[in-house]
Amino acid sequence: MRLLFVLATFLLLLSISAGAERTVLPPQIPAMQHLVRSSGMVFAGVVLQVRRSGSGATQITFRVQTAIRGVRRGQTVRISEWSGLWNSGERYVTGERVMLFLYPQSKLGLTSPVGGKTGRYSVNAAGQVIVPGPLRGTHPVPLKTFKAAITRAPQE
Repeated sequence: MRLLFVLATFLLLLSISAGAERTVLPPQIPAMQHLVRSSGMVFAGVVLQVRRSGSGATQITFRVQTAIRGVRRGQTVRISEWSGLWNSGERYVTGERVMLFLYPQSKLGLTSPVGGKTGRYSVNAAGQVIVPGPLRGTHPVPLKTFKAAITRAPQE
């Protein structure tokens, strides 16, 4: 399922970045629609701080650089993730730039990327979202193009 999502996302973003005048998310990609619709916060930002606590949660603080849903540009956002995610390898590093699709907070105040790694992308220094390619490669997509695609996803 993840491979299918990655392939569909790669092909969509490749066609968008190839010069399409209107960024439209084709209806045959329900995984992208699900990703966007399931998110409480969507943004690109930089990791300011990572703090592991003994309470079973890891707190990560971000500075929002591109706001899409549930946040404002320039806002400092602090999330709490279950520490099991950290232990399983989903880690953040101070200074890292990421694009995140985060679930709404649980009753315990915890959140995580929608679909695990599917809801987290790296952003390079040029401001491009690094989308996994179909054959182990990656495809950098301008953040503006990526934002336009995901902004329209719930409407498609």
